[in-house]
Amino acid sequence: MMTKQEFVKKEKYLKLNEHGDFVIDYDHQLNILDFHTHMSNVIPVKIVDPHTKGNRVKYLTLPSIEKMDLSVPYWTKIDPNEKKKGLIPIIKFSMEGYNIFKDMVQGGTYENCFRSQKENMINRSVVLPISTKKCDRSLEALKLAKDYPNRFIPFCSVHPLDPLMKEKIAKYRKLGAQGLKLKVSDLELKGDYKPLVELFKECYQAQFPVLLHTGSLTHIKQKNASNLMWKLLKSTRVELYGELLQQLPADFKFVFGHSGIAEYKLVAKYLKKHPGSYAELSCQSADSIRYLMDEVGYERLLFGSDWPALPQAITLSRVLIATENDPIARDHILRKNAEKLLQLS
Repeated sequence: MMTKQEFVKKEKYLKLNEHGDFVIDYDHQLNILDFHTHMSNVIPVKIVDPHTKGNRVKYLTLPSIEKMDLSVPYWTKIDPNEKKKGLIPIIKFSMEGYNIFKDMVQGGTYENCFRSQKENMINRSVVLPISTKKCDRSLEALKLAKDYPNRFIPFCSVHPLDPLMKEKIAKYRKLGAQGLKLKVSDLELKGDYKPLVELFKECYQAQFPVLLHTGSLTHIKQKNASNLMWKLLKSTRVELYGELLQQLPADFKFVFGHSGIAEYKLVAKYLKKHPGSYAELSCQSADSIRYLMDEVGYERLLFGSDWPALPQAITLSRVLIATENDPIARDHILRKNAEKLLQLS
């Protein structure tokens, strides 16, 4: 069985730190803005103080080394026989998601974040709260940015079914929020997308870029899944949000989180169709990043890591590979595009 040490020897721009975590292996200085990060107190489960010491990040979203394939999005080898039928896989899928959230809460501390930023040459991070109808974490993100203004750029998160949606967006904008993050599925909205469009329109008026989790996993096939499991897996499909953008102004700033994971080619189609849209690259491969560059250029691609769900180094290493012959594109993807989108000096 391959070890992590053997794995990084064959993967460019990756090495291990003293904890055995993936970190970047690059000799020159980089100036990076990570457009997709979370922290201990911005996830909708029990809050953990980000000052907590000693909690390790387990990166439960990573597959085991023998199943890891960095040539595909989400870095997981396809198992054509992986079955997801019946009630047990649905329960396991839900529990895995909850455990990932718990790991992010336990490990997303200042201590771990600042170490990862230093090891991976990340100067600033956009911190993205995740809110539900009953749990709004926006103020926690704003507090993080107030405590460390040179490290964190705050987004807010308001659920489209929140009855105070308009008032909250206006309030958070005054408090310093730079955009809005949302993770919502068509199952949760029950086929009624009017509240989501209204949220988008309110964000447009507030001049907020909106980043949504988009896309489906690469390694599970429909023939191997039950109907309900397939609905769960496809509930954040790119097509849903891409088509809704037709109801928004052409310059509405929408960011496809994760570049749609396995649906990055469809993301490229919508980027061509909607000139105000962007693709955030967390969990993409070097080949898929090159595809997006070839199809839509580099000016609307944003480096993001999804830390502490995923190591900052892996997507970063894929961006470095994809831009080896184009230092201008590299600088724009790692920093300049984000600064322009957020109107940062």
